[in-house]
Amino acid sequence: MVSSRFFRCAYRSVLALVLCYCVPAFSNGAGDNPDQQAARIVVEHWPPWEIADDEKRQQVTRGYAIEIIAELFSRMSIPLEFQYAPWRRALQLIKTGEVDLLPMVAENQTRAAYMVFTVPVYRDPILLAYSLDTYKHFSWQHWADLSGYEIRAVRGYHYGDNWRDAVQEYGLTVSESATDEQNLKMLDQGRVELTPLLYSNGVSLLKGHGYERIRFAEKPVFTTVLRFGISKKSFLVKRLPEINIHLNTMKRDGTFKRILGALYRPRLRDKH
Repeated sequence: MVSSRFFRCAYRSVLALVLCYCVPAFSNGAGDNPDQQAARIVVEHWPPWEIADDEKRQQVTRGYAIEIIAELFSRMSIPLEFQYAPWRRALQLIKTGEVDLLPMVAENQTRAAYMVFTVPVYRDPILLAYSLDTYKHFSWQHWADLSGYEIRAVRGYHYGDNWRDAVQEYGLTVSESATDEQNLKMLDQGRVELTPLLYSNGVSLLKGHGYERIRFAEKPVFTTVLRFGISKKSFLVKRLPEINIHLNTMKRDGTFKRILGALYRPRLRDKH
């Protein structure tokens, strides 16, 4: 088996090519078996978990989720193929079984109809972002407090059952865009007042785009549990117990701490 150090260095140089041509990405021992089926991973630019450095943001070559997946499937001796798709298209590809795994997805009843889910990979609060150019300070305690604000969310994202119920019960004014980046741009321009963001993703986007005037409210909308979602039509379903064992081992042996750095949260290893 190729060493983990070599593996981490090698995959960065080949992954961009893999994403363009959709061929196995890694030589991790499985390549010696021509009958070994590759795991098809659907990705998009979603920092810090999945990062595309190309101009069109369609060639994901790095990110925390990419490193975790690379290590996970190396340990299982399963080759990888990566395919770019925006979020809603990615969900459809999982539903039809055209791909096997979608990284960093929250479990809900709708998705459970066509996905199975791994143990938690990361827990992240969803916070409401606002601009200092609009409000010197923003806070909220109850769902009713959000009535009257122009809120921009992302189509297809799950912000928790309480969020969905509050939108209906209190008539919250929520419109939708395709990406968090679009919403942050509108927030920065004063076109909307609030947008919900996963904290890890939000911090990365703010830093990457230089949005120095945007802040987060302290109270979470929801604390989401991010997992790997596996298509029910995938061969990986039968290997889910093995996948979970490896993920929990990676939490215990320091792999998650090494990859996540400042985002590492030790309590992850104790919650399945």
